[in-house]
Amino acid sequence: MTSPRKSVRPQTGPENAPLKAEIRSLGDALGRVIERMEGRPALDSVERLRKLAASVRAGKGTADQLAAEVASFAPRDAYARALAFTLYFELVNLAEENHRVRLLRQRRAARAQARLTDTPEARPIRESIEAAIVALKEKGVDSASMQALVDSMAIELVFTAHPTESKRRIVLTKLQALAKFLRRRGQADFAADPCEEGSLEREIISLWLTDRSRTARPEVADEARTGMWYFDSTLFQTLPRLQADLDQALREHYPEVQPPSRWLTFGSWIGGDRDGNPNVTADVTAQILLLQRRLAAEKLRTAAETLSRSLTISDRREPLPAALRKLLRENRHLSSLTEALSTRYPHEPYRLLLAGLRERLDSAATETRDPAILSADVRDEPPLTADAVRECLGHVHSALAAGRAEPLTHGELKVVREQASLFGLHLARLDIRQHSGPHEAAITELLGRPDYPKLGEAEKQRVLAAELLNVVPLSPEQTSGLSAATRHVIEPIQLTGRTVARFGPECLGLYIISMTDQVSDVLEVLYLQKAGAGAPLPIAPLFETLDDLDRAPAVLSALFNHPAYAPVLRAQGRHQHIMLGYSDSNKDCGYLTANWALYRAQEKIVSVCNENKVRVTLFHGRGGSIARGGGPAAKAILAQPVGLLHGGIRVTEQGEVLSTRYHDPDLAHRILEQMTYGVLLGIHAAAQPAEVRGEWVEAMDAMSGAALQAYQSLVRRDPDFLTFWKQATPIDEISNLKLGSRPTFRKATTRVEDLRAIPWVFSWMQSRFVFPGWYGLGAGLNAVLSRGPAGRKLLRDMYAGWPFFSTLIDNAQLTLRKADLGIARLYAGLVSDEAIRSRVFGIIEAEFRATEQAILAVTAQKHILANEPVLLESVQLRNPYIDPLNSLQVEMLRRLRSGKLAKDQEEATRAVVELTINGISQGLKNTG
Repeated sequence: MTSPRKSVRPQTGPENAPLKAEIRSLGDALGRVIERMEGRPALDSVERLRKLAASVRAGKGTADQLAAEVASFAPRDAYARALAFTLYFELVNLAEENHRVRLLRQRRAARAQARLTDTPEARPIRESIEAAIVALKEKGVDSASMQALVDSMAIELVFTAHPTESKRRIVLTKLQALAKFLRRRGQADFAADPCEEGSLEREIISLWLTDRSRTARPEVADEARTGMWYFDSTLFQTLPRLQADLDQALREHYPEVQPPSRWLTFGSWIGGDRDGNPNVTADVTAQILLLQRRLAAEKLRTAAETLSRSLTISDRREPLPAALRKLLRENRHLSSLTEALSTRYPHEPYRLLLAGLRERLDSAATETRDPAILSADVRDEPPLTADAVRECLGHVHSALAAGRAEPLTHGELKVVREQASLFGLHLARLDIRQHSGPHEAAITELLGRPDYPKLGEAEKQRVLAAELLNVVPLSPEQTSGLSAATRHVIEPIQLTGRTVARFGPECLGLYIISMTDQVSDVLEVLYLQKAGAGAPLPIAPLFETLDDLDRAPAVLSALFNHPAYAPVLRAQGRHQHIMLGYSDSNKDCGYLTANWALYRAQEKIVSVCNENKVRVTLFHGRGGSIARGGGPAAKAILAQPVGLLHGGIRVTEQGEVLSTRYHDPDLAHRILEQMTYGVLLGIHAAAQPAEVRGEWVEAMDAMSGAALQAYQSLVRRDPDFLTFWKQATPIDEISNLKLGSRPTFRKATTRVEDLRAIPWVFSWMQSRFVFPGWYGLGAGLNAVLSRGPAGRKLLRDMYAGWPFFSTLIDNAQLTLRKADLGIARLYAGLVSDEAIRSRVFGIIEAEFRATEQAILAVTAQKHILANEPVLLESVQLRNPYIDPLNSLQVEMLRRLRSGKLAKDQEEATRAVVELTINGISQGLKNTG
């Protein structure tokens, strides 16, 4: 496959020359593979598609020519062409990542050299931890304030298994292997290794011949293994680097400040999120908890084994402290292996102690293979705890630090101690999530009150408060007599109690209530926790819709002052987690209104918490796309820092975000340091918030109202909108893909309200409308622009002086550039009713043009993304190579929907659709 004259990334500047060469090399290698696998005519056809798409973009060809070419393909040929473009984007993305890593390494090396030579003008790497520390020092933050700031910092990233990752885990593994090859190829001695000859083409051939589609929907355990793959592959080695970064930055700029420990941790919903997913049973949750413990134990066991072979210090060369000698006596006879080692290496006490630890970790990993380990009747010996591991490593550290071997505490031992501290024996805290509806139904059955759902809120609270005083845990017999729906709610809660009793509280996180809208929703979970003898997990209400966000402050105020909740809050040290839903709020009320509602909700929630002397951690339910709260992490945090007042933040990491951010150690390190940079500066900004002018707030209120009117007029009130959406996007085909374990709809309906936000965004992204990321913004901006020059000046002042508003506009610019109404028109052609097609598409197109013009008026640009030329060129260069995939997808959708295909042809055609979904996602670097 011939590479384009320009790569899909801008090539300005000499530092980008290696990227240009690498993309050309990869494209040439792919071309050779296509010719070898499919023949020269296939390669010529791919090249013809590429040139046709480019000529259409250049105004020298027509979309009809491209459509005619695509219409001539049999499914097998269409699959090969789609695979060519999909694999090309995968290779280009790897090349871009490799180039990014290369530049990062060069900059880090330059920074390290500047430190060695004490070069005063050397500045930290942009958006690094050191850059944040330096910025705070320049703002006048003294040592005492810095100590308080870093001590309060608590970042938790929560992995979720949303069905936006369209690649199989085996494909992820192969792409990672290819990325490692590209790194090796950049090393000086690469050409001298004969084993590397032909490696590139072999890797591409392996990818070409690997099935891209799953034969069955992944089970929850499969999703969990994919999530754990990132811990195994990158995160175990990456997080100690982050700690070293913070340690060094503080040592250099604030030597009096003690670095914090365990300030960046991970959570997970994979195996605990049962909101609308009947596949997440209590047994499945137990399985995931054991899988996580097994991997953590195995990782630490391997680390302990490596460390034991490193610390071969002889007690004849360095005296052993008495405390460590005593500990060794207590552990020496742990197993036959350590007894044998004590005979072979009698004077290497550290080696023996760590060998004993390794054996205990091995036993901890082995016991997780027994699914009954978390059953109610387990009464065997207490299991190994993370505290015991940390204590053992701490004794080793103290003993070494007390003598001549002190330098050895700063190497491998330090890394292993940090891994044990950060990941423990659980990897990530598993959250439990359930929708408020099933809670209410379970309470109705448990209380024997068929009238409960019809009670008013005040009466529900009264009933629950009274019942909470006398609740008795359910016996096994009582549990088995409940309905299946109630058992689905209560059994996971019962499991949390057994899990904490056996493994301790570190393995579990929060209990999250989806669609919280009343105090009774929280009190119901309190009752269920007591009735199920569950662990007292902190309860996090999740506010998602516009109405819920507006009412959240009042609900929280009432909750904090409710007598039944007061002891819970007190037991938690008056610390409350509150989750905000970005995805459903966008689907509910549109881009501009949702962003403003979330901004105002954060302000008011923090204010209510302060009034009630409650320390708050906001949990941001963000996704990968702009419509679901995605975008640059540091920029997003600094646009709304108020929630960081108490130093804590939780953020979901969803779907394809995991593979784009965490598949590579260097890229994962960069993402995590940017997140930390934003949080460090955000904590400071939250303590000293900049005043937002009243006229800016008034303007946002006016724009939000106008945007909401425009959004609801089409999405909620237009009788033809749902028909248009279902036919003009691949939503039905996405729903049938085997991407995730969770159903597309919460209920057996096709209402927008019941659709999950992820496939909603997914379908619009694939069809290049990218509707949720901008629709209504033009109407909103024009509500102020219509005031004339004064309105335009007001918005320009807001754009220049308010990070929230500038981020809102700049994110929308990127969305508009990824959208393409020329391609979207092809999808609109799938709508069977010409009148509906013409009218609804006309409404969408008019708002798109209005949004473009309004943004240009606000930013004073000549075209969208003019202020981001590198990003603009990247999007423009990618588009011609995404277009053939869109054209193939539309043609295959038309054939599928005709109802005229034989079964074998239907299966082959559906495989092409699934592959194009993957390819378009790779090209746009977004799914849902």
